[in-house]
Amino acid sequence: MADYRLGFRSLDEERSAADLPVEGSVPEWLDGALLRNGPARFEAGGQHLDHWFDGLAMVRRFAFADGRVTYTNRFLRTEAYDRAMGDRGLGTAEFATSPSGLVSGLAAWLVPTPTDNTNVNVMLAGDRTIALTETPRYTAFDPVTLETDGEWTFADDLDGHLSCAHPVVVPGEERSSGLGPTFTLLTTFGRTHEYSVTRLPAGATSREVLASIETDRVGYMHSFAVTPSYVVLIEPPLYVNLPSLLNPLTGSSFFDALSWRPRHGSRFLVVDRADGSLAAEIEGPPFFYFHQANAYETGDAVVLDVVTFEDASVVSALSLSDLEAGAFSHPMGDLTRFRLDPEAETIEEETRFAGHLSLPRVDERRLTRPYSYVYAQGATGADRIEFPTGLRKIDVETGEAITYDDPDRYCGEPVFVPRPDGEREDDGVVLSVVLDTTREESGLLVLDAETFDQLAIAWLPHVLPFDFHGQYVRSIESAASRG
Repeated sequence: MADYRLGFRSLDEERSAADLPVEGSVPEWLDGALLRNGPARFEAGGQHLDHWFDGLAMVRRFAFADGRVTYTNRFLRTEAYDRAMGDRGLGTAEFATSPSGLVSGLAAWLVPTPTDNTNVNVMLAGDRTIALTETPRYTAFDPVTLETDGEWTFADDLDGHLSCAHPVVVPGEERSSGLGPTFTLLTTFGRTHEYSVTRLPAGATSREVLASIETDRVGYMHSFAVTPSYVVLIEPPLYVNLPSLLNPLTGSSFFDALSWRPRHGSRFLVVDRADGSLAAEIEGPPFFYFHQANAYETGDAVVLDVVTFEDASVVSALSLSDLEAGAFSHPMGDLTRFRLDPEAETIEEETRFAGHLSLPRVDERRLTRPYSYVYAQGATGADRIEFPTGLRKIDVETGEAITYDDPDRYCGEPVFVPRPDGEREDDGVVLSVVLDTTREESGLLVLDAETFDQLAIAWLPHVLPFDFHGQYVRSIESAASRG
């Protein structure tokens, strides 16, 4: 088996508009850019970071024109980056890494500024492209050069302690109209905690509060779901232990403050998009998840497709000490369908595809609507305990899957790009950044979305550390219209 540890080594090199050698043929109709975000340096001063989620943010751009691919990568010049590169270590706590030393740790507790290491995702706000993490701090960057424009703030006074890094962008009412509103989630700690569902109109920079839900417990929610009528918060029984998080004597990171309590089960909070009321609170079985794939309505039911895990041990399995030792040992998730009845407050559950999955994506024109296919990372091991060496295209109705597998390649998040004027959900290509351990190089893989045949691969000049999420933008000159 190839060694995935290459993908967890720090990368210092930055490139600007480098022409990549291409094997095969990139469709000439591809004329936009794939923007991706993820960690690329795992040291801060003399301190080694503790978790994959803590690495310093690097944005990456793959631009397409006339069958050619050019590549740019740059670290985001954030406060976290400046401190790390200035050998000052961490100034704020990351997901699982706290500042080292008594003075730094106490200062971080006395002035609990959240990290600006925005290494998870990218989104549009007005005419700006911004990078996101799970704190309410945002970094603007140029979508062409990837140069950092500085910290960015929304034109409103909304704030919180946690911010979901997976905004849901609802398609316009007509396909030709482009994007609709963007929904996000803020969580605020207090005597009574609060989940705030926000709505950002297309082209705007000021969010509106759709709903505020008081809660006596705070669940770790990495994503959430939206349908035409509802926003659904899926709260797993992985809770934030606030006394642990706020105690300066324990030095707890956010990761250390997480507590798995399966006896509580999961909770589905169904918010009515019309008036922001809590339409239903439905108790479900205990499970953990990072990513929901899509959600829609049929009759009186709300259908949610989610990649689920039996428990939250996958979070600790992604510690850098285990990953760098080659000791990753966790099964991939199942594609699980939940069918909710908000009026009766009932839930049904069924497995649509068993095992081997992570990082699900769909044709984003079908978000909030009935759809056919999920594209996801996949693993091939019989015990499902290995890093993903393939990709899957899953028919969500039949459970059948088409696979792409190469034992020498580790595949990143698959992003579907539709062919211009294409109607089908598999009329286009799937893009994935892969690590080829035989060549010891990364490449951008281009698959035919219908057949999953390899059309092309564009080779990078170095190994790119494994990233998290990204978006395809149609215009090669700006990020003003997303695919």
